[in-house]
Amino acid sequence: MSLELLDPTSDERYWPPHTAGNAPLGTILVARLNHLDHGELPPALGDKRFLPWCPTCLVLPDNRLSLESTNRLLEGRRQVGLLIQADWKSASPMDIRHAIRTRTPPNATTLAQYITRRTGHAEVIAVLIDCFEPGRLAPGLSRSSLSRKFRDFGAYTAHDWKALNRLILASDQEPTALERLAHLLGLDPRTLRKDAHRFLGDRAMHATSWPGWEWKVEAALRTGGYPLVNQRRSSPQGTPRRSAPHQLV
Repeated sequence: MSLELLDPTSDERYWPPHTAGNAPLGTILVARLNHLDHGELPPALGDKRFLPWCPTCLVLPDNRLSLESTNRLLEGRRQVGLLIQADWKSASPMDIRHAIRTRTPPNATTLAQYITRRTGHAEVIAVLIDCFEPGRLAPGLSRSSLSRKFRDFGAYTAHDWKALNRLILASDQEPTALERLAHLLGLDPRTLRKDAHRFLGDRAMHATSWPGWEWKVEAALRTGGYPLVNQRRSSPQGTPRRSAPHQLV
């Protein structure tokens, strides 16, 4: 397997990460597989601590592995986009980003699992799923209990988590201006813009141009001041390439 990182602004593809095993938000992790041994994916892709905020594009030389079987092998630890490209070097940044955009939108469980893995608070997964699934309430949990659990968890309320979910689902698949997207979806552009700035900070301008929901959830957790579980440092593969000047975590 060969790994590369696709920079969100310069289209530079490089490995290893430039800063102590990290990669800036918006970066896409690209994994090229030459062969699969007994249907097993490389361990790095199944490691929940391995650059979890980087959307992952898996490049295969043919269509021998379906998207469904790939996600099943990963057991929910990472949602990948598949790109069939016989010649690895011919996979363009546009191709890679398209593979991420055309993934199935994340469901409530996928989002909740990411948040609980990154924060180390598995006990809130039921109430998070409740926020991400309209009309659902965890068995035996009242609205007041839900609010209390979120107060104990951190800065965001149930209303905030619902707003983040709305922003992710609205912006994940369409590379257009956020205001235009809001009109197309029947949403208030001011609300969507405000949510983007609140959760994504100075990356709000990239809400639709950078594909992937992972970096948006990660940005919201960092902005909200949630302590995050330490990630595993990436093992260098080959000689580091020259860093783009803006690359900060």
